[in-house]
Amino acid sequence: MTMGNDGMRPEDRAEAGLDDLFAMARAARPAPSEALMARVLADALAEQPKAVVAAPGPRQRGPGLWARLTWAFGGAGAVAGMGTAAVTGLFLGLVQPAGLAGLDEAMLGAPLETVELIPGIDVLLEGN
Repeated sequence: MTMGNDGMRPEDRAEAGLDDLFAMARAARPAPSEALMARVLADALAEQPKAVVAAPGPRQRGPGLWARLTWAFGGAGAVAGMGTAAVTGLFLGLVQPAGLAGLDEAMLGAPLETVELIPGIDVLLEGN
């Protein structure tokens, strides 16, 4: 290893010179030009996402008539059961199977044709 007149090796002298150079560079901070800052800001603004304005869509409607009726009767299962009972009642009323022919007399005591299901007002007034 060779030493110089100042007692430093050549590698140490180069490092010391670099340290001095870096210290000078840190001390003098150049300000960016106005044109550079304007370009940087313009680029940054161009890259920012644009605000999206949602167009008013179709008006949201509430539940329809069938949905409200289904809810009022207790749900889809209840409506299905009532529908089945209605269709069965219509079928039995229109077709009148032979097994049901004598059922009206057994339950009412008289044929169904002679029973007044909706009596007039005179029947109600006779009781007084």
